[in-house]
Amino acid sequence: MDLVGKAKRVRIYFSEGDRIGRASAAASVVEFLRKENALGATVSRGVEGFGAAGKLHVSNLADIAQDLPIIVEWVDFPEPVTRLLPRILKMVPRSLVTADDTEIVLYEPHPVRDLPKALSAGDVMSRPVFSVTKDTPVRSLVEALLGKTHRTVPVVDEGVPVGIVTNGDLVRRGGLGVRLDLLRALDKPEIHAILERLAQGNKVASDVMTPGPVTVRVTTPLPSVAEIMAHRRLKRLPVVDDHGALVGMVSRVDLLRTAASGSQRSEDSPPHLGLARDSPLSELMRRDFPVVHRDTPLTEVFQAIISTRLHRALVVDADRRVVGLITDAELIDRLTPSLRPSALHSLMHRLPFAHLAPADQAAESHARARRAEDLMTTDVPTAPEDALLHTAIATMLEGSHKVLAVVDGERRLVGVVDRADLLRGLVAAEEG
Repeated sequence: MDLVGKAKRVRIYFSEGDRIGRASAAASVVEFLRKENALGATVSRGVEGFGAAGKLHVSNLADIAQDLPIIVEWVDFPEPVTRLLPRILKMVPRSLVTADDTEIVLYEPHPVRDLPKALSAGDVMSRPVFSVTKDTPVRSLVEALLGKTHRTVPVVDEGVPVGIVTNGDLVRRGGLGVRLDLLRALDKPEIHAILERLAQGNKVASDVMTPGPVTVRVTTPLPSVAEIMAHRRLKRLPVVDDHGALVGMVSRVDLLRTAASGSQRSEDSPPHLGLARDSPLSELMRRDFPVVHRDTPLTEVFQAIISTRLHRALVVDADRRVVGLITDAELIDRLTPSLRPSALHSLMHRLPFAHLAPADQAAESHARARRAEDLMTTDVPTAPEDALLHTAIATMLEGSHKVLAVVDGERRLVGVVDRADLLRGLVAAEEG
């Protein structure tokens, strides 16, 4: 399988004698990346160089006890880099760390990747965990979430989870009025106005949280974690230690990433996260996903998007081949600012966007984005209907996609799978 696309390249510069604990600093970073299922990392030894201290490190035969430059180069997709790099920065001793954009044009991994015999929540969870206390103001909570990729926050009392705040909690009980992913698409003045309104409400985390959150222990096997998530329709779970204290968070993406990395294994290895039976997408896909055409007008695009919990619609051509994708967040981002209040009201309350005030009607008539073609993005992953589950998971995770279009032999759309569908597929394979 080829993995191609936009990526990040991280370089970490050490001296050969640098240590993290008792181990080599470079070896410690590489082992950390391997355990976190990073795409790959390489360690290179330099022959000569100097750093901020001005000391020259040279390789020569007369000096056997060398302290040469060491470079760890890690290439991965943006989401893993965003997630893992802050943890690496806390690990490393004195060093130089750089990150830049790159592009993967070819990546053909070996078919078998070594994995532990049994994995638990503690092996794949993310840490440190962003959490809040019961008296954290809702405005502060929302401001913090605007800079993060996830939208679920545990509420702790003396380190023990006592509640969870989700996107839905903030909308229904917090007075947010708009989902966080839509909020990020607004301009700064619009965001500031919403935050000011939250501040005036004087609500705190305990006012909006869902009490008694579902948690898993560090030692909970991953198949059990997957089953809990799939059956309860949860995206993230707090991970606790034997004393009930919060130590990490495990997400649906963590499970899918681990399943994809461990799916191609030798025949004598044990089933890993339910991939004992690698199902084809034709058994998992849904056929009721909304579609529109290039020339579908704005009002009908809204109707299509609000008809599904996934908040998005595919754009197809006359032969039903996929040409684009429209999400509600991208729709808001591309709309004329004067139309955004009406658009947000339509999306949040699942109401038609047809009944506009006179001023909005005038703005809509002059807006550039009036058809599906004006609103869509063309970055849409596809997979054939006979593709296996592990392949679909890898394809979806390549670009942090939320949905995968399933096509027939003529590349015509026949169905769609999302992350929840793939996780249910893993659990079904395990139960089978």
